[in-house]
Amino acid sequence: MWRIRLDSTTGNIALEVRDPEVLLTRFYTLDTEKYTLKELPLPQVQAWWQGLEDAEQGILYLHGYGNRQLGQHKGIVAIAEADGSKGWEVPELAFYGISAAGLVAYDPEQPEAPLQVLALATGQPTGVTLSQWQAAAAVAQFSPIRYRYCLYPVLYREGEPYFEEVRAFLGAQLRVQAVKAIEYAETGANLVVSFYTEEAAGKLRNELAIFDLEGVLHQKVQLGSGLSGIGSDTFFIFKHNLHFIQNKDILQVFRLLA
Repeated sequence: MWRIRLDSTTGNIALEVRDPEVLLTRFYTLDTEKYTLKELPLPQVQAWWQGLEDAEQGILYLHGYGNRQLGQHKGIVAIAEADGSKGWEVPELAFYGISAAGLVAYDPEQPEAPLQVLALATGQPTGVTLSQWQAAAAVAQFSPIRYRYCLYPVLYREGEPYFEEVRAFLGAQLRVQAVKAIEYAETGANLVVSFYTEEAAGKLRNELAIFDLEGVLHQKVQLGSGLSGIGSDTFFIFKHNLHFIQNKDILQVFRLLA
């Protein structure tokens, strides 16, 4: 499992699964209401050089690569979640984010040039251009509206005050010494914490713990071990369901207390 994105309008989850041994990439959509998984029938001959950017309004937005050695994203392809058909493609621009006005894109050959706003459904320019500051603000302002039913964790890095506070809590409740980073989310009934502990040879173990608001542990799950670094967005909560990836290839869903 390489990347996961939530379509906040349909409630579908978009998944990018990469197999480096055979250079294959597959894209899936998961219906979070029925929990049915659908593979999108994209041509495998070019899928390795595509990746998932985002999903919104029933469309997956994929990127290509300009400079493959540097991993530079270039090109935007819109794929329908329903059947994998291609809606539109803009080969010369790169995906930046999604705002209330539409999809924000930039020219990777001219990164200092104003960014363009494209219509989500058609990829056509809306005529709106944004400075880099305006683009960042537009995407950031739309995110709380877009994800109003979804909760992503906050990342606290080692040395930051909130990291130390949550680490002390984990130490008291679980007798563990968290290192590097902690991801934290709080609902009306639960505290969810993703944390790392040290293993042999400098490797890391990532675990997920679910507490009630009294600090009582309800569940603890190992997300991965033998890790060389930390991740981000190791879980998210959507409509009281906790979603996370275990061992890089298993999607788990837990129902949280309302």
